[in-house]
Amino acid sequence: MLQVIPEFLHVANVYLESHSIDETAARLKISPLRVQEILNDKQTKEYLNQIYLESGFRNKFTLANTVDELIKQKLQEAQETGFYTKADLMDLLEFSHKLRMDEEKRTQQTAKTTNVQINEFGQGNYGELMKKLIGVK
Repeated sequence: MLQVIPEFLHVANVYLESHSIDETAARLKISPLRVQEILNDKQTKEYLNQIYLESGFRNKFTLANTVDELIKQKLQEAQETGFYTKADLMDLLEFSHKLRMDEEKRTQQTAKTTNVQINEFGQGNYGELMKKLIGVK
């Protein structure tokens, strides 16, 4: 879970409203340099990126729903008029597929972990203890 210092969160929210370091500094009566330092804080940056990626058409669900709706409209238009270009439909379907593949790739990148366990009897403290317990020299 993202932990942002409350004061930094307030600065970030004012910045999101104003889109300006100078205006944020003026509103909060602090120096623009301090605003910039706060906005460069790791957790604050992550918060701003998260908000940015979840807003408007950058939100993956909003974008996917919009592309799905466009495909439905294009298919309905093609059925009703009998006039369409395959290129238009293919472009939309290709774009939809690319979005899905990009999302899957991001999911896999964040979920990949590799755990390695090496069990060799007789090595390390555990191995030495086991040798003593079973009487092996």
